[in-house]
Amino acid sequence: MDENLHKRLATLQCGHQMSELFHNQSGKNRKIAIAVARFHSEITESLRDGAIHTLTQFGVTENNIYVAEVPGAFELPLICQELAKRYDAVIALGCVIQGDTPHFDYVCAEVSRGLMDVSLKYEKPILMGVLTCNDYTQAKRRSSSNYISTEDKSVEQEKQTPESNKGSECALAALETLASIEKIS
Repeated sequence: MDENLHKRLATLQCGHQMSELFHNQSGKNRKIAIAVARFHSEITESLRDGAIHTLTQFGVTENNIYVAEVPGAFELPLICQELAKRYDAVIALGCVIQGDTPHFDYVCAEVSRGLMDVSLKYEKPILMGVLTCNDYTQAKRRSSSNYISTEDKSVEQEKQTPESNKGSECALAALETLASIEKIS
């Protein structure tokens, strides 16, 4: 892999460097599943693409990446539980946008708790790549196709969301967490 690309991928949008442990980690021989909600598909497809791109850049072969689609974010924990039985790590991707009712709060809380429960039950990384956004614009900025850039492309505006791709960031976190678990074991 191009050294410059490796450095750019290993630097998260928020500017924090990945741990030294991760820099020596590769995705070779890793089996990673991605569960993607179809609701808000323009957003979730970009998250999926970011995750796949990053995984392949770090050596996970396309044959070792499995993508499962689910109707919406609420269905992610159950599918992730099934995937956790067969894969080294699972990346859950979805998008929930705040509306006028408390539905947003219930969905976000239950999805978060469900994914954590699966991770603890199977002792595997289950990554929470479900965007919980105030509006569609914020969701678009968090699922940008410019995910390799290390620049903060936010415009000067109060509480503007920096452009990033949370799918890509979850892929990096999955590989780093797997490396951490191996080092501990």
